[in-house]
Amino acid sequence: MGVERDQHANAARHELAHLLRTWWKDDPKKVTQESLARQITERGVKISQEMLSRYLKQFRPALARPDVIRAMHQVLGRPPEELAAALGLHARANVRAVQPTEPSPEGPQLQQDAPAATQETSSTDRAHPDADAAASPQGGAPVRKPVDTPAATRKRWPWAAAAIAAVVAGIVVLTAAMTDWNDNSSAKGRPPSPTASPFFAGPPSPTPTTVKCWRNTCYGVDPKYATCRKDATTYYTGKGHGIRVELRFSPSCQAAWAKMTGTTQGDIVRITSSAGDTRHYTQQWGHDAHSPMVEALNPDTAKACADTSRGRACATTPADSTPTPTPSNS
Repeated sequence: MGVERDQHANAARHELAHLLRTWWKDDPKKVTQESLARQITERGVKISQEMLSRYLKQFRPALARPDVIRAMHQVLGRPPEELAAALGLHARANVRAVQPTEPSPEGPQLQQDAPAATQETSSTDRAHPDADAAASPQGGAPVRKPVDTPAATRKRWPWAAAAIAAVVAGIVVLTAAMTDWNDNSSAKGRPPSPTASPFFAGPPSPTPTTVKCWRNTCYGVDPKYATCRKDATTYYTGKGHGIRVELRFSPSCQAAWAKMTGTTQGDIVRITSSAGDTRHYTQQWGHDAHSPMVEALNPDTAKACADTSRGRACATTPADSTPTPTPSNS
């Protein structure tokens, strides 16, 4: 039951991301994710462009918050029934991976019988205060008959409940940590690991180096682990503030990404398509970095830039007429 429930929740999370992504892409104003995040924040729902991008990801999307869903629905002017559908998908996706097991039927029965026994004893004592004394064979001091109570039995139930709660909390924390690590690994240029949770019985993720995509399915994919890098070339370059920026394009995938060199930690490399799609990456280490991909019909429909503390540089100069592909380097 736990495996099936987790699979249904995962499917609902992907359906919700697809619906929200459709809202954004079908907007007639072609609003960018940065502008959409800003308009949502202006309505009192604080969200960054990076977090919004994780909600709209095609692969392993994060579960969108209900307040973000409502604000996004309002900003993009979608029909009311689509809001109900989105909130319904959120409810299906937001379920626990494991629920506590049902206690033995003896426990509740014992607890239900205990008050009845206590009530009977109290009633008898009130009606016949000397009944126990009369029953004494010696006629001396009253002898109380022992009353069997389930107190000892009840004591073990709090321990069982605490153990179950601890197991559930541990599983939830572990699942959240693994999901966040996978998302951060993809954003930082490291291959996302296959799902390791024992509660997911689906097929393993493909080997990162064999990821195949085309046009809009390449959105957000790291080119380092995609087949797109095999025929990718640099079509535009730019220099400024001691850094070099390149616009890389793959004809087979019809996707583009940005690359920067001579940079340091905290510098940002960004790719933006003419349709308004944008992806960026903030450098964490080393002296070069590249962004995820966006759809591009040709290199002229995308723009690559780098933002640093020293200033901005963009790739606007056409590269050599016969650029050399570099499959081993994105």
